[in-house]
Amino acid sequence: IITLFIIILVICFQLGSLAAFLQPSPPDPFFIVGYGNAIFRMDMDGKNPRRVVTGTGTSILLDFHFKDGSIYWAEGHTGLISKVSMNGTQRQVFDRDILFCISGLAVDWTHNALYWTNREKGTIYRIDITGKNERIISKQLSKPSCITIDPNHRFLFWLSDGITPSIQRSDENGEMTTTLLKVPDRLETLSIDFSDKRLFWIQRAADQHTAVGSCDYNGNVINVFSQPLRSQTLKMSVFLDFVYITETAPRGIVRVNKYTGGPAEKMNHNPMSRRPREIRVVHPFNQPVVKISVPSSAVCLYTGCNQSSGGCVRVCSDHNVKGQCQCRDGFTLSKHGNICEDVNECALWNHGCSLGCENIPGSYFCTCPHGYLLMPDMKTCQGNSEPQNNGTLCEHTCVHTQQGDVCLCPEGSVLHSDERLCIGCSSADRGGCSHKCITLGPGKWECECSSGYQLQPDGKNCTATGPPAYLLLANVVDIRLMNTDGTGSRKLLEESRGKIVALDYDPVENKVYFSSTAPGRVERVDLDGGSRELLVSAGLESPEGLAVDWVSRKLYWTDRGLSTIERSSLNGQNREVIMNKDIRKPRGIVIHPQAQKLFWTDMGGSPVVASADLAGGHRRVLARDGLLAPSGLALDYSPGRVYWCDQRRGTLESTNLDGTDRRKLTENQVGHPFDLTVFEDLLWVSDMEGHLLFKLHKTSGQTPQLLHTNSFQPAGLAVVHPLSKPGADLCLYKNGGCAQVCESRYGSARCSCYAHYVLSADDRECISANASMPKTGYQPYETFLFLSDQDDCYSLRCDVNAQCLVEQGDVACRCLQGFRGDGELCVDIDECTAGLADCVNPGSECMNTAGGYFCQCRPGFSGDSQHCSDIDECRLSLHDCDRMAQCLNIEGSYQCRCPVGYTGNGFTCQGWLFVFVCVCTHPCNCISTNRHQKQIYMAPGQALQLATVMSSMLISLQN
Repeated sequence: IITLFIIILVICFQLGSLAAFLQPSPPDPFFIVGYGNAIFRMDMDGKNPRRVVTGTGTSILLDFHFKDGSIYWAEGHTGLISKVSMNGTQRQVFDRDILFCISGLAVDWTHNALYWTNREKGTIYRIDITGKNERIISKQLSKPSCITIDPNHRFLFWLSDGITPSIQRSDENGEMTTTLLKVPDRLETLSIDFSDKRLFWIQRAADQHTAVGSCDYNGNVINVFSQPLRSQTLKMSVFLDFVYITETAPRGIVRVNKYTGGPAEKMNHNPMSRRPREIRVVHPFNQPVVKISVPSSAVCLYTGCNQSSGGCVRVCSDHNVKGQCQCRDGFTLSKHGNICEDVNECALWNHGCSLGCENIPGSYFCTCPHGYLLMPDMKTCQGNSEPQNNGTLCEHTCVHTQQGDVCLCPEGSVLHSDERLCIGCSSADRGGCSHKCITLGPGKWECECSSGYQLQPDGKNCTATGPPAYLLLANVVDIRLMNTDGTGSRKLLEESRGKIVALDYDPVENKVYFSSTAPGRVERVDLDGGSRELLVSAGLESPEGLAVDWVSRKLYWTDRGLSTIERSSLNGQNREVIMNKDIRKPRGIVIHPQAQKLFWTDMGGSPVVASADLAGGHRRVLARDGLLAPSGLALDYSPGRVYWCDQRRGTLESTNLDGTDRRKLTENQVGHPFDLTVFEDLLWVSDMEGHLLFKLHKTSGQTPQLLHTNSFQPAGLAVVHPLSKPGADLCLYKNGGCAQVCESRYGSARCSCYAHYVLSADDRECISANASMPKTGYQPYETFLFLSDQDDCYSLRCDVNAQCLVEQGDVACRCLQGFRGDGELCVDIDECTAGLADCVNPGSECMNTAGGYFCQCRPGFSGDSQHCSDIDECRLSLHDCDRMAQCLNIEGSYQCRCPVGYTGNGFTCQGWLFVFVCVCTHPCNCISTNRHQKQIYMAPGQALQLATVMSSMLISLQN
């Protein structure tokens, strides 16, 4: 029996070894990366990059279905969801209602479904991978993003970017939603480690320090280690023992040990020519269909920074391992001395909070119950009084307390140092951001820009890339083009044939559409001049407003005489009335093609600013109170706001697209405004009655600048720039002027050629590659060739910054000018560090760009980059010195010095003997215009006694 048992064991062992031998080895893992306007796959060592698909958009979110062999991606801005096989074939776009602002995408490989989040709407959607059964599974969430899924445990996880950033979890049906974790820093991305069943994230503090954190599926067993990362936008994917992270500065992929962190290891040895976006590691381990065990060699965790940088050191997870361990602020060592545990500050006498305290990993914040208000010190709760609106003292609300009157700000904003104004994402200035204000935590935020715009060094303003913008002006008797500062005016159309009061332009066909009154006409003319074309003349009385839908190719206009809003094709055909009821005197009109909405003003007996869908249905009043004669309208597409002017009240106001957050910019400073337009950070306003044209800041509305033009009667306005009308497909009309291949990007048509052709000098025509190649040397071309699968060039997988060329009968990839490499991978040449730039002026600096560079004046200097001169901040009052301090100009900057008898750093100077007292007879009317004044509220009798005592003190001091 024993012998038989041993034989059976040997046979079983051999059969097991044979089965293991016959079992196919798992495939090699590889990356899929969103890179430029394409998706690439590459080996885990960063080599062998191969383009899978192009034309994906630059703000994509991606995931994969390993068993199905497909890659899914969503363009975050447009909302398009697409799929393609991993070999680059069978591309498909999902046929669904377009919803913008997709902020996260995840594939359920078990139940064959897609999930995505919409940050703006606060919703999570689900759809089958067949493109059917789309539905909302969760709503009313706080800015969800970065959704990920473990279908084996039937969990959804996502980031919530509310006042306090957090990680949320629900089941696959969107039910049983719970908060796993709250952190004091901004959460940037989220990923799942399927081997250890843990969530990994990257967090960024207000001082830009970054860290990698992880926890289990219940938000417990938290581990955070500091990891210096320079990118502003980070994506990550976890595989086995490493976290793989995309960095946009420098451009590439790095990996760090998921347990210990440490120095980041570069996966690509040369910087990429463009910024990598989304990343996934493709392997069965990252989409397990059953519970699998992935061996792990790491036994140690890491918390904080390395010891050399003065932070935290290695912390081992094995209780038998002893060592000197140290934790960052907000954490403490466990009793075994090997794990950093969160300190519950709220358990320590509420840590200074007067009523409520909420603990979060590494920190805490104070809360107040219903009926109480959190004071500006962010610790004290005040009750027993209601907030009072008081525009005299406080920007938001004024609260009476026993200690005096206090100004309060809305949630998400903090009180300015003047103790009156509010700053932050929920305040009137939106944190000072041009486009997007991102709340990082209580009293913390940062600004972001929309695609095609660049954030300026001040961290707030966004400027458009591309050519300079210019203005179109309906001048009643003609149409004019001019620079945005009012200079360089020239006539586009001279013969009016009526009063030209409204205009708009189509960026696809480069045509200007305009309407005239007396008689009523709608016409168009080429943007570069030429003959005019009459589109509509019959059945018009007073068409004073006009707008072009450059996406759906429609023309809309208002008729104040007929009390209608109409639309037609761009050639004036297919005319239809879309609104003629409950409308009196419509004037201004603008179109938002992406939101599928039109907005108009009505100057009738019940003046309103309203919106509807593009067919005139689903009408909604955005503003009614306080309006007298709302005239012009303008849309700021990047932050999503609508502006209008009131001709009789002389006011400029704005609101969100849904009518919320109404704000007044200015009143009685721009005459009788007729129309307005907005671009970047500026508004231009026309006063037809006063023959005036103004320019002012779109957020503050302060100090309007009168533009000196020779215009007759400025009326309708429009800004011409590739980004002023986002989403325009310039390839729709005459193929964008391209002979072969056209690609529309950021409002510009980019031409390229098929195989065996190259782009000619005009960047539009294509000529034979054999005929164009010089006999000696290689002349680089500036446009990448988009080729079909059958072309010889396609098999080479040339880099997006390379040109496929025919050389002596063979094809080869050659990097474009400004790039270097083997043609399959081309990296940017940094002319600035290589000493190739021609920025010779000592006041200028070199800024590297993809494929080139440019010179600009350093901060503290001004000029044309080749001739930079020092800015005298003192003479121009551009300094922040204290009013008592002396300003001293130095090259590129300035210094502040306090005078004799004062102390301070120059930006703040304090006197030795002087005290200023502001005595108020009503607590909410105390206004301090001097930073040295102290505000005191007291009865008149008390004030007289105080004055007597202080007079005696001053006499004693003089003696």
